[in-house]
Amino acid sequence: MEFDPELIVMQAASTEPDTKAIEDLMGEVLMMAHAEESAIHISSAEQTFGWNFYIMSVDKEVARQLAQLPESGLLAVRGDSLEQKFVGWLNRRAKAKGADGKVHFNLLSDLNSSRYGLF
Repeated sequence: MEFDPELIVMQAASTEPDTKAIEDLMGEVLMMAHAEESAIHISSAEQTFGWNFYIMSVDKEVARQLAQLPESGLLAVRGDSLEQKFVGWLNRRAKAKGADGKVHFNLLSDLNSSRYGLF
């Protein structure tokens, strides 16, 4: 995937056999940001250790829109960049929906520079 500064590229991991849990969560995010479905792209699954891993890209404008909504709480999430805050915020939303054991998001650039491996 070619680098695009207007995309937030992350790894989405799910224990579900399909992308439904991820798509449901992201559908709510798109509604909050008044964004189109085309703002998100999800790759096909790579299976490892009972998890399905996807590369997912989200238009950075979605995160910017959410950051402007005081009720979103996105800017209060720990992180050095808007991208890190957005990924942390997504994991919080997954936990609030009871899906924290089924869905997890990581910023791809953090994974690539990480010594921690999968999570």
